[in-house]
Amino acid sequence: MKEKTVFIVCTGLGNINRGYETFTRECFDALKNNNDFTLKLIKGAGNKTNNEIVVTNCKRNGKLTLLLSKIFRCEPYKIEQISFALNMLPAIFKYKPSLIYYSDFVLGTWLWHFRKWLKFKYTLLFSNGAPNGPPFTRTDFVQQLLPLYIQQSIKAGELKEKFILLPYAIQCNKEENIESLQHVVEIRKLLNIPTNKKIIISVGAINNNHKRMNYVIDEFTMLNNEEYFLILLGQINTESEAIIAKANKQLKADSYLIKQVCSDQVKLYLLTADYFILASLNEGLPRVLPEALSCGLLPIVHDYNVTKETLKDKGIFKNLTQNNQLCNAIKEVDDMNVLKESLIEFAYENYSWNSLKSNYRSMLLNYA
Repeated sequence: MKEKTVFIVCTGLGNINRGYETFTRECFDALKNNNDFTLKLIKGAGNKTNNEIVVTNCKRNGKLTLLLSKIFRCEPYKIEQISFALNMLPAIFKYKPSLIYYSDFVLGTWLWHFRKWLKFKYTLLFSNGAPNGPPFTRTDFVQQLLPLYIQQSIKAGELKEKFILLPYAIQCNKEENIESLQHVVEIRKLLNIPTNKKIIISVGAINNNHKRMNYVIDEFTMLNNEEYFLILLGQINTESEAIIAKANKQLKADSYLIKQVCSDQVKLYLLTADYFILASLNEGLPRVLPEALSCGLLPIVHDYNVTKETLKDKGIFKNLTQNNQLCNAIKEVDDMNVLKESLIEFAYENYSWNSLKSNYRSMLLNYA
């Protein structure tokens, strides 16, 4: 009989579809049938089963949450996490988890206080995807996604024993992806995107600040719209209105697509693309980079330590604070002529669940 129960928690899962949510879902599915501990998925919405528990919360995009945000001058996402933490208490009392594994920072802070006030026995393991910190004063252990974050934390005075190095894992069916490369035209027709243009794609929340989709649009205006087609895929919310308006104003109607799709469809769009760009200037380890590699794309990214540690030499590194970088990067991608199959192989070996699943199981077991 299994003695330990592990909670893997994500407040937005079932409601929105960012990297946190996709990762949490995949992690649970990869590890739920292990024989070492009982894994329970604690989420914000969706179907309920014995091992998938839905916690009532003030969803960050809900009308009530947005109203409370204005009244208390508090970010909607923070309100979601606080309400989730409070309503998660019955599950903690009932199942008595030995480990809670989470990505939402504010949620973890409240779980730390609950443990102190209510004498809970669980260990807290924070998956630092944003990234946050240091210092890490409200958690027990931290999963860091890249070596540089451990180095920064130790330099700031943290003990190295507090950290484990383990990158995000992704779904990557190597054989299926390689086979799909032979059917790009058919997939484009299925998705109703041009078969006679080169496709440039960016994946991430459709916003101006973090994912900098405005920059991508500006860069695309410098290309020949008769030759290239732009696809922006990601979460669409109130921040997206400015991006959509900008595209409508600056781009020809038949030269771009802005859309929110499920994670399975993202893969199809990536497989049909010729170029991938991520314009963000600060990330933890953006899962979309290994996902792009797994579809045979050589990512065009900002030149800084995060992208270099994530991609090694499998990327085009540019200063994406400057203009006319996309044009130059496209030429570099064409000149390099890297085999898509080699990029897929790199992603599989370094980031697939098949390659990393045992590491994740060991991590949860060791801390439980």
